Amino acid sequence: MAKIRLAEKNDALFLKSLEQRCFPESRQASSSSLKHSMSSHHQSVLILENDDDVLVGSAVVFKFKKTWRIYSISILPEFQRLGLGRFIMEKIIEKAKECGIHCISLEADHCNKKLIAWYRAFGFSKVKILKDFYGSGEDAEKMSLQLKNETSEKEYLANIAVVDHEYPWLKQIPNLEVVNIHQFLNEEKYQNAKDLRVFNLCSSLGYQTLGYYVSLLATAREFRPIPTVATLEDALDQTITESIGEEVFDAIQEAFKQNSKKEVNFRIIFGQSHPPRYEKLAKTILRLFEAPLLEVTFVKERVWKLKKIQILTLSDIVVDEGTIKDAKKYFSHNRFAISKIKQYKFDLAILIDPKEPAAPSGKTALDKFIDAAKKVGFYVEFITKEDYSRIPQFDALFIRATTNVDNYTYQFSRYAYSEGLAVIDDPWSILKCANKLYFHECMRSHNLPTPKTLIVSVKTPIEKIISTFDFPIILKRPDSSSSLGVYKVTDEKELRMRMRDLFHKSALIIAQEYIPSAFDWRIGILEGKPLYACKYYMARDHWQIYNWNTNKSNATVGAVETFLIEDAPQEVVETALKAANAIGDGFYGVDLKSKDGKVYIIEVNDNPSIDRHWEDEILGDKLYIQIMENIMSRIERARQDKIKKLI
Repeated sequence: MAKIRLAEKNDALFLKSLEQRCFPESRQASSSSLKHSMSSHHQSVLILENDDDVLVGSAVVFKFKKTWRIYSISILPEFQRLGLGRFIMEKIIEKAKECGIHCISLEADHCNKKLIAWYRAFGFSKVKILKDFYGSGEDAEKMSLQLKNETSEKEYLANIAVVDHEYPWLKQIPNLEVVNIHQFLNEEKYQNAKDLRVFNLCSSLGYQTLGYYVSLLATAREFRPIPTVATLEDALDQTITESIGEEVFDAIQEAFKQNSKKEVNFRIIFGQSHPPRYEKLAKTILRLFEAPLLEVTFVKERVWKLKKIQILTLSDIVVDEGTIKDAKKYFSHNRFAISKIKQYKFDLAILIDPKEPAAPSGKTALDKFIDAAKKVGFYVEFITKEDYSRIPQFDALFIRATTNVDNYTYQFSRYAYSEGLAVIDDPWSILKCANKLYFHECMRSHNLPTPKTLIVSVKTPIEKIISTFDFPIILKRPDSSSSLGVYKVTDEKELRMRMRDLFHKSALIIAQEYIPSAFDWRIGILEGKPLYACKYYMARDHWQIYNWNTNKSNATVGAVETFLIEDAPQEVVETALKAANAIGDGFYGVDLKSKDGKVYIIEVNDNPSIDRHWEDEILGDKLYIQIMENIMSRIERARQDKIKKLI
């Protein structure tokens, strides 16, 4: 296996020879320049050795506080096209992420389109053209890879409590702004803030209620919601509750060792246990399950176990002077807990739904995933929703059933994540991608181009919608997928009827401008790297890719045309990368449209489809291998992180 190390003094001759063999004379670094780079505290000269310990290449990286600049990457001609350049580039990016670097930049010959396409494959995008950079008439293309998003232009706020009823006593709490739910959802002040902690104190926190959307949109705006949507979902899952109980097993036994009862129930109100004697256990639970108001139940079987966690609302508690005192202390905290993850071994579960009419991968593709998994070293097994209890037996979970927050796929993902498995799709990606409201707020927060969009509630005047858009208008249920729950309305009567139906299922819906097109671009992206590009054409005589029959059991689908990433329009790929990076580092399919020379992001899909002769038409088996290698890499990186913590 190739190795990378820092250059030493006796590497000087090799480095000079490498410069002479890889670059024209006018672009070669001098011996004195190379010597300075090796001794500089702000530069790293990396030496690449192959399996036989032969020196084959090098990279020079300039290191600044928040950014790194790749000055050069060079591989001896006889060792090129063996993947060694990719190896050293991936290691540089991986190390930059570990060091918390915001951005990596570089310059490439503007005329060398093959080299520029190679950099684009890692996620680099054009910043500007540098005239005469290498000499007269020799321009360079400055490129960058964004690893962290800057939010410096956002207005600064501290703590807010979002409520849907009046609670005058909250105004007594210092360092806390009390905000009505509709203000939070709609006012620009709360859309453009930064470093904002959002305490969700709404009276209703169920799936797709307004309170649910407070936590969801707070996350989309890159705030810190307490509780998160993941926490709201976890409270409903008995298996995750038991998993949390296992994390604090010793603390539970210690707390109740003198207790003769068979069941104990107590509350944790603004960080304080009631009764106070369980304070130590309460603080331990809060480190794993963060919410302002909780009620926990424990039962005695052979040993004490955590049976239930319930998130309370302000209407569930009695507020007195003691409560206000505890609230003042709670909201003055500068830090709040983050859960820990356990790590296990190398077995892969692929979650499928054999009865699903439009699964992300068909039987042939699933067989290819099995073959690829075995090639990279996994024991692999298909599982279904009946195998929930088996999750801890595996080391990684790959979901190939259509995901949604409100079904078993999210529960599988969240449980697997809580057990320390490498998960694609991870629960955060499912939460973010499954809801169009999150997507809209997230893209807006990152200044990324989307069709004109309006968040609509029952209080939104119909006139506002009609004045904002021309007919036809697109209406979307927030958790719509595969063209289901998305409607095109052509007049006011149809608009009113469709809105009435949608509000039966969600407190908020999406209205959006209609962009007619023959096809959507789909860019497949895995951990910030584009893998494939497709054109998804609309179903015959229909305005969507899927045209479902009346009972929704099957659909006709438009044609698919597949491209190498470097053959797709550069602006489409770069915009897709920005959208995916705004969501996370998972496996995404970014859908985009073009109109009047401008690219618009339609949605980011977690769990994108991978099927034979569609997405794999160009890459073939290599596509399946790349995905399996990424899952393996995630496990290995997590293990290394654990080892580092133990040293």
